Amino acid sequence: MIGILIVTHGHLSEAFMESVAMLVSDTALTRAVTFTTGEGIEDLDRSVRVAIDDLRSSDGVLALVDLPGGSPARIVGTILLEHERMELVTGVNLPMLVEVLMMRNSLSLSDLVDHAVACGAEGIVNVGKLMKSTG
Repeated sequence: MIGILIVTHGHLSEAFMESVAMLVSDTALTRAVTFTTGEGIEDLDRSVRVAIDDLRSSDGVLALVDLPGGSPARIVGTILLEHERMELVTGVNLPMLVEVLMMRNSLSLSDLVDHAVACGAEGIVNVGKLMKSTG
């Protein structure tokens, strides 16, 4: 099973965990790391390393972060260079998270990365425009 690490600004990662648990029953080997007001990047670095260590029994780690270029992405990106079986995707959203949790036992880590990116993008839909064009 591939481990999933969610790292975001504020408590968004914890909210993702709470919400995804309504849709996917198996959230084992999934960790949420928050980066809150008053914390420094040293605190974030330490929290991410602890979470990755918690996931050491997994078949690799897919890290999902909120913003490209933000502190979570930069810290995870630095740590990524130290691990062969770790990948990083930015722009985490609920459709992406649901899909990676459902597919992480049947896809390789590199295929799961591609699936995460595709599902994250497919989860963004202008429903109003779609309904007006078909209705």
